[in-house]
Amino acid sequence: MASVKKFTQSAVVNMLRHNARTIENPSNEDIDADKSNLNYALSPYRGQSDYDYFMERKSQLYCYGRNDVKVMAGWIITAPKDLDKDQYETFFKLSYDFLEERYGRENVIQAVVHNDESGQPHLHFNFIPVVVDKKHGGEKICCNDVLNRKELRSFHPDLNHYLKESGVDCSIMSGITREQGGNKTVLQLKQERELEIERKIEVEHQYSRGRWQ
Repeated sequence: MASVKKFTQSAVVNMLRHNARTIENPSNEDIDADKSNLNYALSPYRGQSDYDYFMERKSQLYCYGRNDVKVMAGWIITAPKDLDKDQYETFFKLSYDFLEERYGRENVIQAVVHNDESGQPHLHFNFIPVVVDKKHGGEKICCNDVLNRKELRSFHPDLNHYLKESGVDCSIMSGITREQGGNKTVLQLKQERELEIERKIEVEHQYSRGRWQ
């Protein structure tokens, strides 16, 4: 099961801190702090914080200056219930490899597996959505071009194929909502709760900066 979320600049730092479990009082009540030591990172170690690397990589790219520009995107990949627990690490490593190859190693900001929440373990993969900048030259940040309709439709089948070719056979479900003609599963509801927490984090961060009086 996978779902995706887009983030503005104002939400990035708190989202990265939330995933790294460095927020003192997290909004997610599902987190069991006693199990947070079971979480682990899959993104490359670069000798700096995730946010510092985000700012460094962003500085190399053309980006519109509007506050509503989505400068980071994040996939959440949840371990399927039909997958044996002894295959979890392999599943997440392969999922990471698939995502890194798809969006570029240099664009990976953070990849963390969470084992400290209720429900199934899941991978948070955050990246800068980068495309060729035909107008200005070089590369630019553009979520809409990277996460277009074609990409969202092909993502689950491509991931499923990659996993099967690598020897992991499990049910990768698409995030089809009721409005799109599907029925929500327990996993989908879990993902929606994660996304709602992320939205709350963004709102709290904007409020703390005095955006709303």
